[in-house]
Amino acid sequence: MIERTQFDMIVVGVHFDDSRMFDLLRYLQSSGRHGKRPLVCVRSKQFVSAAISIEGLEIAAKTLGCTLFLDLSWYADDANGRSAVRQLLEALLSP
Repeated sequence: MIERTQFDMIVVGVHFDDSRMFDLLRYLQSSGRHGKRPLVCVRSKQFVSAAISIEGLEIAAKTLGCTLFLDLSWYADDANGRSAVRQLLEALLSP
């Protein structure tokens, strides 16, 4: 789909395709398919792992071209939290 479709933004979850987010990021980086489009990696509130450092995930994602590492546990699950997340994403699409 990435080869055939033009996207304004690419959003991928940490657990994409059985935790293959980094494989997708490496592919996008090597293929040049995402160009200057924002690439957002999202960690959901349900993500739980004592063995993985969230800071390490963010550093690795940004090294592979991630524009924004969005940890949803930092935002309340209410209208204010959703508004804050929406503003972050909309800002990435602004010229």
